[in-house]
Amino acid sequence: MRSLCMLVLCATFATSAAAQGTLSSQGFGYPAGGLSTHAEALGGSIAESDPLSPVNPASLGSWGRAGLYLQYDPEYRTVQAPGASSHTLTARFPMIAGALNIGTRFTFGLSATTFLDRTWEVTRNGYVFSGADSTLYGEKFKSDGAINDLRAALAYNLLPNLSIGVAAHVLTGQNRLTITRALADTATAIFSELSTLSYTGHSASGGINWRPLTVLSLGVSGDAGGTMHSFRNDTSLSTAKVPKRFGFGGMFGGISGLLLSANAEWNGWSSLNGLGDTDAHAVDGWDYGLGAEVRAPSLFGQEIPVRLGFRKRILPFEAAGEQVHESDYSAGIGIPVSRGRSRVDLSVTRANRSANVPDVSEHGWILSAGFFVRP
Repeated sequence: MRSLCMLVLCATFATSAAAQGTLSSQGFGYPAGGLSTHAEALGGSIAESDPLSPVNPASLGSWGRAGLYLQYDPEYRTVQAPGASSHTLTARFPMIAGALNIGTRFTFGLSATTFLDRTWEVTRNGYVFSGADSTLYGEKFKSDGAINDLRAALAYNLLPNLSIGVAAHVLTGQNRLTITRALADTATAIFSELSTLSYTGHSASGGINWRPLTVLSLGVSGDAGGTMHSFRNDTSLSTAKVPKRFGFGGMFGGISGLLLSANAEWNGWSSLNGLGDTDAHAVDGWDYGLGAEVRAPSLFGQEIPVRLGFRKRILPFEAAGEQVHESDYSAGIGIPVSRGRSRVDLSVTRANRSANVPDVSEHGWILSAGFFVRP
């Protein structure tokens, strides 16, 4: 357990570290999933109405024909601190989803998304002293893994302009935590320890999508939370609550060639406190998004919309006792294929993360590619 505590402490950025530490991957990790590439390009502002984003189960009512969605989001991250900086690549596959129609009014969907991604690595150098002699060694602290959200959802179209939905969630995953010390001159490991933490949990969510006007769409959804357990090997360590969530948003298409959207979401991350070490302190926070989609000139007879977005949120876990804020600027396009039956979405996001930690900052370029395929 002392080794586990050391690993958790190393997740907090230390200015003495010679390589990577992060502001975004504190505690149990970074909330990387939950938005499709289309939604990411618009700053998450269409989350409540987007059938590809597993946020509001009622949005499945607009999924259309049966299909499959896959997404890939690599992030190129830079962390700067006094006297040190690091550049890393984190490859994420944050979502896979599929849905099909049951009759004329029901739509059933399954999805798997990354709930909290805990991938980071810190290295540092030191000396082992033996009498008057000393030997340089390298020490590596590494975490690899994530907590994932598996969702089964059902939407029902009550009216042509009104749908409701419910969903059941299972949260599961692992964090593999490793400490390794090796002599610099031989690369021979003189100390190595591996611990695996596992997580299981459940929750339920529901939502409504309403289109009161042809040019206006509104959505509201929430997650009731549930129970989350942590284990080391087969031993139960602790119990906490799955964060509750409430969100609302809308889209307005009353201006020719332009779609405007906005979204706000509250997450009760603090319910995770008690699931792990006290240093992994979670805080509640709001997530806001604004977006605009412009109808662009057609290519090969197909319209290619251009999307712009802005997102601002508080990340779940504090760094050195301070809240971590993230501001995202995004842009993207949608490319119809197979005569519009399928689509490829592309986006790029500039993520800026900061906390009230002197001279420490983090920036990232997140590229996203989403593939929506219908037979």
